Amino acid sequence: MRVKLQISLLLLCVVQSISAANIIPQPTQYEKGDQKFVLTDKSMLLYDAKVRDVAMYLIDYIPFKHILCSDKPMQGDVVLDINRLLDKEGYRLTIDKHSIKVEGGGYGGVFNGVQTLLQLLPSEVYAHTAKFPMTVEHCRITDKPKFAYRGMMLDVTRTWIEAPRVKRYIDLLAYHKINKLHFHLSDDEGWRVELKSHPEFATIGGFRGGDSPVHPRYAKFDERWGGYYTQNELRDIVRYAAQRNIEVIPEIDMPGHSRGICAIKPEILCNFTPDTARTNGLDIRNVWCASKESNYRIIEDIVAELSKIFTSEYIHIGGDEVNMSQWRKCPDCQRLKRRHGLANDAQIEDYFIARTTEILKKYGKKPAVWNEAIDGGTLDKTTRVHGWKGIKHCKESAERGYPTIVMAGEYFYFDMKHSMGEEGHTWAGIVSPKKVHSFNFEKCGFTPAQLENIIGIEATFFSEIYIANHPEKDDYLDYMHYPRVSILSELMWSKEQSGWDEFASRLYASHYHRMRSMGVAFRLPRPVVKYANGELSASTIDGSELYYTDERTGRTSKYKRSLRCDAPQYICFESRFGKARSPKTGSAAYHKLLEPTVTITSSLPCQERSPLTNVEKYGNRIARTARPAKRGDWIEYRFAEPLMCREILARTGHIHLRRCHFMKGRVELSYDGVAFERVADLVDGGAVVKPQKSIVALRIVADSRSDAEPDVVIQPLQIRPL
Repeated sequence: MRVKLQISLLLLCVVQSISAANIIPQPTQYEKGDQKFVLTDKSMLLYDAKVRDVAMYLIDYIPFKHILCSDKPMQGDVVLDINRLLDKEGYRLTIDKHSIKVEGGGYGGVFNGVQTLLQLLPSEVYAHTAKFPMTVEHCRITDKPKFAYRGMMLDVTRTWIEAPRVKRYIDLLAYHKINKLHFHLSDDEGWRVELKSHPEFATIGGFRGGDSPVHPRYAKFDERWGGYYTQNELRDIVRYAAQRNIEVIPEIDMPGHSRGICAIKPEILCNFTPDTARTNGLDIRNVWCASKESNYRIIEDIVAELSKIFTSEYIHIGGDEVNMSQWRKCPDCQRLKRRHGLANDAQIEDYFIARTTEILKKYGKKPAVWNEAIDGGTLDKTTRVHGWKGIKHCKESAERGYPTIVMAGEYFYFDMKHSMGEEGHTWAGIVSPKKVHSFNFEKCGFTPAQLENIIGIEATFFSEIYIANHPEKDDYLDYMHYPRVSILSELMWSKEQSGWDEFASRLYASHYHRMRSMGVAFRLPRPVVKYANGELSASTIDGSELYYTDERTGRTSKYKRSLRCDAPQYICFESRFGKARSPKTGSAAYHKLLEPTVTITSSLPCQERSPLTNVEKYGNRIARTARPAKRGDWIEYRFAEPLMCREILARTGHIHLRRCHFMKGRVELSYDGVAFERVADLVDGGAVVKPQKSIVALRIVADSRSDAEPDVVIQPLQIRPL
């Protein structure tokens, strides 16, 4: 009993020591000393020649003046060395009175050890402003990752991200010991890779809108917008990532999600004439014809060039959300189906992927696919499967013997909202930081047999919404990723999963300061706001600074104490920490919306399953029209009683996504129910209006066609009371 108690106390001390160090991700073993080592401008960095690139990386953060490469046993202030007894990506970090020594089983292990060392130093190292002397506490850390595959997917197709900002993205992943960048380089919205064999794919398909055959989508509808990476830029990104122990895995999404390339080279498409009546005359087909031999020659051209750029043994070839009705309408694909005895349309995809896989093998590459690609049942078991649709699909893939990456949307899609009222998708639910942290294989019901085929975890960021949120800056990208990536790193790395409170204490106490020095505009928790007895008060759980804004004056002030207030509906709060910010929030009065009785009519006929009466009930209900809009089409909201309010958000299209909306238009108000007055122009399908007196009706009018979607989404009004 006494031995068990001593072991328990020892384990408690280890946990407390780890917490004191506030390392993320939490290491396997941590022994804390009681003294400190001091780095000075006389300190020497010695390194094994095999990890020269790690040494060059480190001196960008710690400005050593004395550096030496040695292949002999080394004695110095800071030593980077290979120890073959350690796991390939594992490391041992020893800080004592003599030196700081980082040993790794391989290059990746030494790099990971350096990342832990940086976390133990003053946070200014991340801003490249740390100066000697620097103090670090004595400790001994022995550590290795839970998974060899620790990934993040970045979509640069829906929203173009320039090469320097991709490098910044890589830097932030490296700080968190993430070692795979799944690089989503093609989709319906464009093509981002320079090809010598098909230069038009990038020079034309890298842009949409304007004179490009790729039509605009999600925002920036009035300009030719986009870009692409030259092969030299991509090679540079691959080298840059490799120095940071990150493998770049390119994705060319096929046979679906290819509208962009099909717009440039329509001969890729199936042999039938599409009905474009419901898409404003545009051909929006996006699936490669599986029967055309010329298509496989194009795919070989693509693979041949990608293989010379990317060092990864894998190329991701997509396989998700294929609109197989296009194959059903194609006489050539149907002949292919009969000729090869294919049982169903999913096996047409199997045929396509098998042909593509043979091309990959010719160039020394292996295929990775999304989980739908295995539905046909015949795909080779060496294919790596990325399970995105949910936990169920990850289990099915692993059960069937495929090496599987868990990236279930309900936990790991970082384009989902953090909470209601914020930007983001909702199809996979709310993905709050706590939700990410709650992921657990055992609780999700994975069996031991299934876990044998789970080779890692990956989160993803699809960028449809980013384009409408200042893509020339990193703020939205950071906000959607952090601290969710910090949590992800611990799930993928640490063998023991801490409770949320313990993790949050490390996050708030130290990692906030690191991310501030990194220049990350991360998301802070929503402040807690209360209103009672005429006083408005607010607080934070993470120590960030509070500010409040009076929307009547537009003035923002630092919050110091509770406010005497008789109109809480006008006051909103936001917390800040460096560039980080929280969502804006307020009391119940601030968030209150009116739901007056309204009758909605439109010149646009609606689908039977999504009638206008849905919208009259408010909430999250929408209506969908049976055709796209034309110039002069309108939607009218007529109130049962004259309405007085301070603000109305009126919009077409999805609330979170600039899609299925009026491209151009206006909002009109009627004060007598007969005459209408233009009060605002639509921006991305919507507008905020502030009536100066009571209104009887509101009308949204199209001044051009809607976008290329087959319908228009009609939303309930969001009406804020006086």
